[in-house]
Amino acid sequence: MSTDTFTEVQTLLEDLDFPADKDAIVRHATERGAAYDSAPVRALRAMPVATYRNISEIRSSVDLGPDETPD
Repeated sequence: MSTDTFTEVQTLLEDLDFPADKDAIVRHATERGAAYDSAPVRALRAMPVATYRNISEIRSSVDLGPDETPD
């Protein structure tokens, strides 16, 4: 996932109540208007099944390519 995609994820989840499980996170993003096949939702769907306590845990659970690691 690119850092631009993660910026979109953050925007979609800015009002999400934590803790939240993966299904609730994906559902929240789509309810906020993201298409199910959009890059942010695909990234969220690729996360491991877990309950996430905050956006940092979500960030740690998505793959970044070697050229997409933030500075």
